[in-house]
Amino acid sequence: MNALERLFLLEVDFHRKLRTQALGKAMIGGLRTSYALQCGYEGLLRDVGPVTVRDIEKVRERLTMAGDSRDVLTARDSLMQLLGVRQLEG
Repeated sequence: MNALERLFLLEVDFHRKLRTQALGKAMIGGLRTSYALQCGYEGLLRDVGPVTVRDIEKVRERLTMAGDSRDVLTARDSLMQLLGVRQLEG
C-alpha cells in the first residue's frame, strides 16, 4: 500500500470516528492534530509526493468498500484539502 492509500484509509477511519462518537465541533481541531501525530501523517505526507485530483479519485474508487460512503467521501475532500489539491470547476 502506497503513502496516498495509507493516508486515505487513515482519513476514512478518522471521519468514521468523528461521525460515530458524536464529539463536539470545538474538539475536532485538537483531535485532528493528535490523530495525525499518532498515525504518522508527517512521514506519509513527505512520502506521498505530487498528487492530482485524479490520483485521489483513483484511490477513492479502489477503496470505496473501505467504509461508509459518507466517511469515504469526507475523507477524499479532507485529503484534498490536506494535500492542497484543488478540483477545477467546469
